Amino acid sequence: MKLEEWQFAVQVEILVDFVSLTRNNCDLTRVLRYQDLSGYFHMLDGPTYENLVKHFWVRAKIYDKYAAMAEEDHFVLLDPNLKGKSRAEMGLKEFTRTEIRSCIMGIPVTITEEVIGRACRRMLKDHFSGI
Repeated sequence: MKLEEWQFAVQVEILVDFVSLTRNNCDLTRVLRYQDLSGYFHMLDGPTYENLVKHFWVRAKIYDKYAAMAEEDHFVLLDPNLKGKSRAEMGLKEFTRTEIRSCIMGIPVTITEEVIGRACRRMLKDHFSGI
């Protein structure tokens, strides 16, 4: 499904209302401090650049192992001599992990599990990387 930027609105709001939770006997501040997540939730309450968000997501594509295989198949269709060759021999980067790929104002942007982990100030577990 192809979307245009004008077709959707970015929902900007406080993601978690900690004041209301505390008022209703559900104080999560200790838990957040223990898990060192206070900074992450504070970051989520920061500014949202709606035009950049829209621009990013209408152009976003998931690049996973199936997209990598389709890319190889495309190169083989263009040049049958590449059949059976490695990605490196085809002139392609090795597939290492699933990525969200997009472009903002002509600049390629890639989001990976590692990028999300760094934004949350969390280290990735080895068994999750490369999924």
